[in-house]
Amino acid sequence: TNNTESSYISALMEQLSLSRPDIAFKYTVNGRLMLNTRGNGDLKEVIYKIYGRDIYENLIEINAISRAYELSGFIAKPVVARKNRLMEHYFVNSRYVEDKVISRAIEEGYSGFLMQHCFPFTALNLTLPPSAVDVNVHPRKMEVRLSEEKEVFEFIRSSVAEALSSAELIN
Repeated sequence: TNNTESSYISALMEQLSLSRPDIAFKYTVNGRLMLNTRGNGDLKEVIYKIYGRDIYENLIEINAISRAYELSGFIAKPVVARKNRLMEHYFVNSRYVEDKVISRAIEEGYSGFLMQHCFPFTALNLTLPPSAVDVNVHPRKMEVRLSEEKEVFEFIRSSVAEALSSAELIN
């Protein structure tokens, strides 16, 4: 149906906007403006445009660097957790992916901060050397294979846990 197709396109536009805040996006449906980003590189502003004030006011910035990896972006305080993973957005080298290892690392980083069966809001970009990631795992290029899976898992988990531990979680 038109509504189904529109929701798929809306999700894609959100993913693209979050993965590339340096590019301006304007998305309309039947003449109605659904999304309009400025392309100024401000990820927090893009999150506000898509998700509104509730999430924007509860963001925690992450900028973690290890020997070969970098994790940057935002996670939200546990107060905005949801009952599904639809708001877990993560990118590998600015490519939107769906990866169980990354998702599990994020969720384990939140261990002790979230109730069981609740999932966090994230908008994170994991930067890896191109040789450390294989994007040719799935025809849609949505899944990846990480060559240093355990190290990447621990890097993400500890970065998320550290950001939550050092943040003021009560408004």
